[in-house]
This record gives sequence, structure tokens and C-alpha cells, in this order.
Amino acid sequence: MAWNIGVLGLTHDHVWEHIATLAQRDDISLSVADPNAPLVEKARAEHGVDRGYGDYAALLERERPDAVLVFADNAGSVEIVELAVSHGRPVMLEKPMADSLANAERIRVAVRKSGVPLMVNWPTNWTPAVRQALDLAASGEIGNIFRFSFRGGHGGPKEYGCSEFFYSWLYDRERNGAGAYIDYCGYGAVMARHLLGMPARAQATIGRLQKDYVPVDDNAILVLRYPTAMAVIEATWTANGPIPDGGPAIWGSGGSLVVQRQAARHEGQIVRTGVVRRISKDNPDGDIIEPPDLPEGARNATEYFLNRLASDRPFEGLVSLDTSLGAQEILEAGLIAARAGSEVSLPLDICNWG
Repeated sequence: MAWNIGVLGLTHDHVWEHIATLAQRDDISLSVADPNAPLVEKARAEHGVDRGYGDYAALLERERPDAVLVFADNAGSVEIVELAVSHGRPVMLEKPMADSLANAERIRVAVRKSGVPLMVNWPTNWTPAVRQALDLAASGEIGNIFRFSFRGGHGGPKEYGCSEFFYSWLYDRERNGAGAYIDYCGYGAVMARHLLGMPARAQATIGRLQKDYVPVDDNAILVLRYPTAMAVIEATWTANGPIPDGGPAIWGSGGSLVVQRQAARHEGQIVRTGVVRRISKDNPDGDIIEPPDLPEGARNATEYFLNRLASDRPFEGLVSLDTSLGAQEILEAGLIAARAGSEVSLPLDICNWG
């Protein structure tokens, strides 16, 4: 099957990895749209995408794509998704779902009303070691899970090498939703939601500790409480070099699983590798599990997205709409808790959304 794919938004730097992947496929025809002309030109010059637009609606009307990818700022994504689904186009939306729970709910309503599918892409979903650990834990390999932890981050968007188009909105509370908290606590929140469901309570400490030149937080800790479990999720934009291995780590009544991750750049793309260490009382040093390669049809985000559309199967796990909406509610609860200086109960009252 040949696909006509439209990319709406180019200000989220993750987009270039996906454009590069799609541009290499013979069965893909690409077009892009973004109001920033230099980004449209970059798609043409670096990836041969010669059908570029400065307006999202123009692409949808003229190209009539089979499906679209959305890579805009967190606040701006909601209107683009609403536009795309109003044209009946399935959507792959880059994480997180939105800047706020209110906008995530707008997306959910638009998707349900249109009847077209939406996938929220979380890049960790395509890291074999992370997938292996989550699958083993969910299968009962380590018994009842009572603790989950995750640490994510780097030295900061600008220091890490993000483009000005990207870091300019990451540093803007209105366009991002927060700072490092939204950027990296979301990864842990969606995994906790997947493994443990929705927590009963949340609390968070969010602050700007080092980067006095940005108006948003550069460090955050989110703590989730379940009836018989807890999750601790950390985010930073102030790491001096690579952060200490951030897991995830999953503790169960019969053992623990710890992801030891590595990430490297290969031909301009981030390649995520790693292993899973399985620890038990009888084996405190642990066994190293080399994760299998991801299966064909699910080796990366766009391959999975198109494979599921072609086979008319739902998006599952971390990338499903329901799981990502739950993660957004967790993030919102943490923000409310941080502002109030106290723990917040879930589910949230809809009157507090936004």
C-alpha cells in the first residue's frame, strides 16, 4: 500500500527523525506544512520534501493526505489535531498529548466525534529494553508491583542542541505547559499509568534551580500514590553530562527489573539501546536480559502507526489515547499540587482543568 502522509508542524525537533525515516521508504509520499519558512525549506533541502506549505489547512485541502503527523508546540497541537480530524485524517501526535488536561480533553472530544484514530507517540516506546521491562512487569514476572521510578533529562534544551524553533517554545510556559516537568515527567507518568493505572494521589516539587535565563522550571519531582504502590518520577534540565542511569526501575513482590539505557546518535538519528537487569532475593546481582528486536511492523513510531491503520487495529500500550490522557491528568494533578504545596487527590474535578 502506498501512503500519502502530511506533516503538520515542524517546530518539535523530534519531527526530523520521523521525516528521515519516512523519506527513505518507497511507499511514502510526503508533504509538510509550517508557518516558519526556514523549516519548510529544511525539509526540502535535507530530505527532498518538495511539497511544502505555510498553512496547515492548505496542505489538508490540496494534498488530501491519508494520515498526518503533528509536531507543533504542546499548546498549539490541539487546534491542528482538531483541524486534521475534521478532515477525517488519522493522526500521530508527538508527546505529550497537550500542554494541559483541558486541551487534552479537547483532543479526546474531537477524536471521538470524528471517529478517526489518534496515536500519541512516546519515543521510549521504541526502546527495546524499556519495552521488555514493561512487558515483563505487566505479565507478572516480578509479582505485584509496589514501586516504580524513572529519571529523565539532560543539560537543557539549548545545551543539548535543540533548535531555536524548539527550545523557544519549551521555555515558554504558555506554549509548553511548564518546563522540564512537562518535558520529562510525562515519560514516567505514561509508564506509571500503563503499569499501575491511575493513582489515588499526587504531589510534586517543581522549581528553577539553575537556569535563571528561562522563565520555567528546570527540575521537578513527581510522586504518585496508589493503594499498594508508589511511583517517583524525576526530571532535569541541569545535568552535568549524561544523567545517571534513569531506568525505569520496577520493584515487585518477587523481584525487580532495572533498565540500563544507552542512547547514541547514528547518521543524525538517536539510537536507543540498553539491557534489562532482573534482580531477586535469590540472585541479588541479577541476570542481564538482552531484549529482542522490536517486531516488524512495530520497530518505530511511524511504522507502527501505518501498520495499525492498514490492518484496522487499535493503538495499544503507551501510545493509546486513553493511556496518554491518563498521563496528562497525572501531570495536571502534579502541577496543581506544586502550586498548592499539598497532595492532590485523583480523579481531578473537571472545574479545575486548565
